[in-house]
Amino acid sequence: MQRGRFSALAVAVMILLESTVLIAADPISPPPPPLPRALPVLRAPIATRPMQPAAFTRRVPRGLADLLVIQKRVGDLIGDLSKATVGLRIGNGAGSGVIVSADGYVLSAAHVTVAPNRRVTVLLADGRALRGRTLGLNRGLDASMLKIDGKGPFPFRPLARPKDVRTGDWCLALGHPGGFQRDRPPVVRLGRVIRTESGFVQTDCTLVGGDSGGPLFDLSGNVIGIHSRIGAPTSWNFHVPIRAYTESWARFLDGMAFGRPSRGRQPVLGINGVDHARGCTVTAVNPNMPAAKAGVKSGDLIVRVDGKGFEGFDSLFDHVQSKKPGDKLKLSIQRNGKPVEITVTLAGGRGP
Repeated sequence: MQRGRFSALAVAVMILLESTVLIAADPISPPPPPLPRALPVLRAPIATRPMQPAAFTRRVPRGLADLLVIQKRVGDLIGDLSKATVGLRIGNGAGSGVIVSADGYVLSAAHVTVAPNRRVTVLLADGRALRGRTLGLNRGLDASMLKIDGKGPFPFRPLARPKDVRTGDWCLALGHPGGFQRDRPPVVRLGRVIRTESGFVQTDCTLVGGDSGGPLFDLSGNVIGIHSRIGAPTSWNFHVPIRAYTESWARFLDGMAFGRPSRGRQPVLGINGVDHARGCTVTAVNPNMPAAKAGVKSGDLIVRVDGKGFEGFDSLFDHVQSKKPGDKLKLSIQRNGKPVEITVTLAGGRGP
C-alpha cells in the first residue's frame, strides 16, 4: 500500500456519525431553485469495467502469485483514489465523500448532508479546504450529492455501471474514520462484496465513525457504493448502491429531497453464518444480542425456522427481516448431532 491504512474495528450497530451530525449551529436555507440544464454533468459519469485479470475473479486466490497481482493493483490505484476522497464538515458534523466529476460534484450519504442547500467545507487530500453546497438527497437509500464551488478541475473517479457490481468482487473502502486529519491520508481497507441488493451493498471492509459518505471502489478505480451504516460483526458494513445515484441523477442535481427514511428499528437476530445444504451454520454469535441470550451457539446448524426449511444464510436473513422487533423466532437446531429447539425474541436495531 502506498498511502492507505488497514483498520479492523468492530462497533455496535449504528448509523455512522449519528451522534456527531448536529444541525442546530447551521440553519438550513430554503431548497435551491432547479439547476440550469446547461450543466456539464447532465448524466451520471459512468465508466465500463474493463476485462479483469483472472486473479481478481477467482473465488479464492490460488496462491502468492494471485495475491501479488491484487497487491500491485491496489498500490497503483491508491494515489488517485485518495485524491478523489474528501472530508466534509457540515455544521458541527463531519463525514466523507468522493468527487465524481472534474467540475466538483461529490457523492456522500444523506445522514451526513441532512438537507439540500447547506454550507459545506470540502477537505481535499492536498490540504485545500473549499466551500460548497449540498444538493439533493434520497433519505430512503441514504444517498446525497453536493457541489464544490468553482470550476476546478478537481481530481475525481467515475461511477461503475450498476450491473458490474457483483458478489465476490474485490473492493476498496476509503474514508476518514474519526474525522479528517490533515497529516493522514484517507484510510484504506481491502475486502470483498459479500451481498448485493436493490437497497444496499454489503462488504467485509470494516467501517467506523467518520467513514460515512466515503467511497467504495472496485479494482478498476470506479465508485461502486457510498458508506452508509455498520454493525457489530466485521462483515456488517453496508453501502449505498451506485444505482441509487445513477437512476435519480437529475433529482440530485435539482436539489430535491426525496425518499422516505426507514422508521423505527429493524429486527435483529445477532448471528453470522454460512450456507449449509440443510440450512445454515452459525459462525459467530454476537454477545448481548437476542440469539446469544436465547442460547444459540457458534457451530449450531440451523435447519428450520418457524417450522419451515430454508436455503442458506441469506434465506434466514430475509425471514428475520420479514419480522418486527419483539416478534419470536423458533429455531430448529442440530447441535453435536442432537436436535435443539430455541425460541428467540428479536431485538430492534438499525440496518439489515
